Amino acid sequence: MSNSNRTSGRNLLGAALVATALLVAALAGTGPGRAAGACALVPNDRAPSEKILQCGDALTVRPAPGARYRPLYKKGDPLPVGIRLDDGALLIEFQPSLWREDFQILTPLAIAAVRGTKWAVDVTKARNSVLVLSGAVGVTNRRLNQYVIVTEGEGVDITPADTSTVQKRWGEARVRALLARFGE
Repeated sequence: MSNSNRTSGRNLLGAALVATALLVAALAGTGPGRAAGACALVPNDRAPSEKILQCGDALTVRPAPGARYRPLYKKGDPLPVGIRLDDGALLIEFQPSLWREDFQILTPLAIAAVRGTKWAVDVTKARNSVLVLSGAVGVTNRRLNQYVIVTEGEGVDITPADTSTVQKRWGEARVRALLARFGE
């Protein structure tokens, strides 16, 4: 990737984060956030074989069975700065805190950046999908360097063959099917 493409991608992501922050503040009325704490894997009463990543009141990551992901940390930061999702689905709840005001999910095809919301990300070989349950998420198509702001009830699908990035309202059946993977 050339330096100009990297700079362009960073600029687009930065713009997405600013737009997301404004939308989240307007839509969700975010305040100073809740206390964060050290992260721990805790039992998932809905799927005992899967553990929930819990970081105080600031971050909860619930994987669907079989999801492959790893938290990404900056040195000295008690909360991860993001999560790399390689396969499967995650249900994420994030609230800004004194330690962390933004958060990203990195997938092979997309970056979902947020400042406080509840959303799900699903990764398969054919597509990466983001569904927003509350708040707003800026989703960047990594290949196209295009982003959209996805709000409550909307989703976006990104495939390797895309020529544009478009959010749309997801049907009730599709939303229920995704949430059922988390026992919701």
